[in-house]
Amino acid sequence: MVTALIAVAGTLLGSIVTHVFQRMTADRTTRQNFADRLRQDRLSAYNAFAASAIEYRHHQIERWHRLRQNPDTEVTARSESYSKKVELRSELVRVKLLTSDPRIQDLADHAIEAIRAIQRSGVAPASPEDHAILMKKANNAIEDFVAQAARDVQAHEQKQLSQRR
Repeated sequence: MVTALIAVAGTLLGSIVTHVFQRMTADRTTRQNFADRLRQDRLSAYNAFAASAIEYRHHQIERWHRLRQNPDTEVTARSESYSKKVELRSELVRVKLLTSDPRIQDLADHAIEAIRAIQRSGVAPASPEDHAILMKKANNAIEDFVAQAARDVQAHEQKQLSQRR
């Protein structure tokens, strides 16, 4: 009888311990899968934002040149510019939804403003020298965003690797 009770108690204890370890493993796997998915989503959002920023910057540069050649193209150029800016702002929303890092959000906002400054609607085109300075500022703003986004993605990857060990 005592032997049977010890066997039953051992079986129950073994079942409980197995359940606890399986639950811990499942929880860890769920956390890792979530972190991996979030990292991939951030990488995708950062990439899409940077690509859209580069496209908007290119359009603003092109707009500046068109307006210098023919100021009557302002209405068409402005409409196209707004379209590119809307696409970029859409990507900005995605970035802000996926990161809580205020530095990345600030750099994204700064990039948009730097690009917008290349050719603001209703403002006479700047001199070629001023235009070159504005282009450089926009390029630097995009590069600063990309550098910070890369650090964010890589930091999360390093954290994941250290947790898996």
